This record gives sequence, C-alpha cells and structure tokens, in this order.
Amino acid sequence: MNRAVAGTPSAEVVLRSLLSQTEPRTRSELSVACELSRPTVFGAIERLEALGLAAPLAQRSGLPGRTATLYGVPPAAGCVAGVDIGGTNLRAAVCDLSGTPLAEMRRATRARGAASVVRQAVELLAETRAKAKRTGVPLLAAGVAIPGVVNRHDPMVRYAWNVGQQQPYDFYSQLSESIDGPVLLENNVNLAAIGEHRHGAGRTAETFAVIAIGTGVGAGIMHNGRLLRGAHGAAGEVAFLPTGHADRRGPHDSADEAGGAALLREAQALTSSAKDVADLFEQARRGEQPALSLVEDECRRIGEIVASICAVVDPETVILSGGIGDNDYLVARVAELAADLPVAPAVVRSALGERASLAGAIATAVDHAAGQLLGRVQNVS
Repeated sequence: MNRAVAGTPSAEVVLRSLLSQTEPRTRSELSVACELSRPTVFGAIERLEALGLAAPLAQRSGLPGRTATLYGVPPAAGCVAGVDIGGTNLRAAVCDLSGTPLAEMRRATRARGAASVVRQAVELLAETRAKAKRTGVPLLAAGVAIPGVVNRHDPMVRYAWNVGQQQPYDFYSQLSESIDGPVLLENNVNLAAIGEHRHGAGRTAETFAVIAIGTGVGAGIMHNGRLLRGAHGAAGEVAFLPTGHADRRGPHDSADEAGGAALLREAQALTSSAKDVADLFEQARRGEQPALSLVEDECRRIGEIVASICAVVDPETVILSGGIGDNDYLVARVAELAADLPVAPAVVRSALGERASLAGAIATAVDHAAGQLLGRVQNVS
C-alpha cells in the first residue's frame, strides 16, 4: 500500500502506487491504496497524464452499461534493464517500470577479458531490448552485475578473474559509452543479496548473507535491511579468506578454491569421470569415490566460510546460491555443519537460483528509474 504522507504532493503518492503495481488500477482503487480522496486522485492523475507518466490502459466491465477506466504508467514513459555478466553465462532482461520482465535472454560467456565480455553483454542487451519491443523507448536505468570488487570511489573494477580479466578495468566507462541510459554497476553477489531481499529467501530477514558458489565464490551481506559494501566495496569477498586450502588456489593465487572451476579441476586430476560439477555431486550422492571425498571437502570449505561470516556479522539466515550453491546435497550438509556453531543461522537455498544477481540488478534499476520520474513530478509541483 502506498499511503499518503503529510506534506507529500498527491501526484507523487499516486505515481509511487502506479509504479509499484503490475496491473493497471481504477481511480477508485488508487484512492483506497493511496488513502487519498477521489477528487484528489482525479487531479493527480490529470497532472501525471500531462507529464506522460499516467494513461488509461484498459477498461473493466462492471454493472450493465458501465465500465471503469484502468490507469497505469504508459510504456512510452520508459523501461529498465538488468544485466548479469557471469563467468559462465550472460543474462539480460528488459522490464517495465514495475520490474516485470518483458523479455529475457541468456548466453554462454566467452571469458576473454573485460572488453570482450562487455561487448558480449551490450550485444545481448540490445537483442533483448528488441525482443521486448522497447528499442524506441527511453532506457531509464540499467543495473549491471559484475564478478569483481566495485568501489564507488574508484572507476576500476578489481579481481574480475572469472571473466578472464587479470588487471583492474574500467567496466563503467565502456558500458556507459555503449548503453543509452544510466548504468548502475555493482558486484554480482551484492546484487544477488538485493534480489533475495526484495523477492527471495531474504524478504523477512533483517540481517542475512548470500554465499554464491559458481565459477568462483563470494558473499553479499544485508545488515539491518541495507547492503554492506565496506570501505572499498570488498565486503563479502570471502574468496580472500585464508582457509588453509592453498593447494586448490587458482593461477591468480586467489582463494577461489571453493568455486566450481577448482572443484572440477581437482576431480579431473583424480581421474573422476564427472563431466561437470552437477555430475560430480550426483556421484557423491550415490557414495562413489573420489566424488564423495571431494564434495565433502567442498562442504567443509563452505562451512568454514559460513562460520567466518557468522563470527563477524551474526546473520539470521545464510542463503546458498549459484550453480553449486543451489544443490540439495550441499545445502543439507552445510546446514548440518552450521548447526554446530555457537550462534547458528538458518541455512537455506536461494529462492531465485542463478537468476538472483539479475533480479537484484533489475531492482536497483527500478529504484533508480522511480527516483528519476518522481523528480520530474517534484520539479513541476
């Protein structure tokens, strides 16, 4: 419900309600939702129509001979986008201003460095926008998830090794030059945490952590309902924890040994027949060696990460996500290990799966776009 707040112009209140809805509403329904009188809502709708921010979108039949006009934000007002640049897959979605996807696409990542993956992401976004039939509509914001440390005070993204980038790189400038709308760049697991907070397993938790285990491993932390970024944007970079498993460190001497790439490398070195990580976990579930030993080691490594986060942040819930984290065997074993901690969190699987980062990217874009449109209303009030 978007209740009127004393001192807030009625057009802003009505616009907030229109932006939050997924279906158009009658003026009477808006009056109830906004707790404003019907004449006030009628006047607010007129002002928003003059700004191109409200329009009659449909009719609803009622009593014989009577119909009600349904109002919403017109498609021409703009759209938003979410992009997830992952080490394995690229995802893009184009949405209306409520965040409802109009089109969504996925493609395998060719991890050949930052410049290459940005070009791939921009191409995928353009295709998705065309599929959504929004090429001629203003793009009010594009949230972009990247697997690296994003410092709001420094344009250089660091440690984006999962996309084949060895040195710090200015992702923001290249994206901004290629996308005709504001670009909101954020770490992929931070956005997964925002996605879970808004739409997933973190909706009812004030303090929780998302641990994403895919190509690599990382964490996103929400504390008291807000994303915890840290002084340099590196909060949650659990890949840097000294876990005591240096034998599985990658070529960049990172501690990404808890990620899928290192796990599969080790399995193949031990002549495992596993074709991929999912196959390795299935072999472990059947009790086959060496898969069982490798997967149990993986569960203990993730358990160590959970223990480290709990000692510092004390989350209510730990959400496991990513291509590996979204595995029933892993979730169950890590939950067993976490139960032995002095202050044990609930350990659950992601409600959004591998789409969590994209959901967070869309949510940040929706919030930014809403701020822009509300600003337009304020400027003419």
